[in-house]
Amino acid sequence: MGYDFQKVISTRDFISLDLKNKGFGNVSPLVGIKLKQCLINKFYLQISTDFTHKHVRGIPGGAFFQDFLYHYNYFKNQFLFTYYWKNKWKIGGGITYNIVNNLYYEDLEDGHTSNNMVNYSEKGWVFIFGLKYNKFEFEVYYFKRIDTPIDGDNIYGYHLHQIQSLGLRVSYDFKIFDGCKKKDKLECPPLNKMALVE
Repeated sequence: MGYDFQKVISTRDFISLDLKNKGFGNVSPLVGIKLKQCLINKFYLQISTDFTHKHVRGIPGGAFFQDFLYHYNYFKNQFLFTYYWKNKWKIGGGITYNIVNNLYYEDLEDGHTSNNMVNYSEKGWVFIFGLKYNKFEFEVYYFKRIDTPIDGDNIYGYHLHQIQSLGLRVSYDFKIFDGCKKKDKLECPPLNKMALVE
């Protein structure tokens, strides 16, 4: 669990959106699950899925009687390679495949709610830095979307572009199995305990 701080920039050439929250100001709580598997020594494969719900508010440029509030569900699926230094500090990077679900808007001025709900996916890069304390892990991550996922008015009409995220997460680790634990070597029994067959 944690918090996601999202940055949204309106880059449409006309009818740009004046966003209320600048920078990484679109904050929302985050919940999820994380799996990790030791590959070799201190290197791990980490897969995580997080969920958050976003509210982004903005006013179309030049509009005096419109105040939009966008809503959407955000599923973050991250695939990372991580390294643990001194079994305490963690650094890693990888790719993320995100799903945006039920994107719609409300016009707060006239009470109108959009009937068109947009779903799409996006890809990007993600980098993390973390600290392990007992069975707890504290992480900071940065996400950068590679490109706009869909061409056409059904996504550009929402004026939401160049999404980036910063996040804070805390998780509790419990072991399913230890992939790094070496199996005990087979040893020959002492000579005085060996059975003799004649």
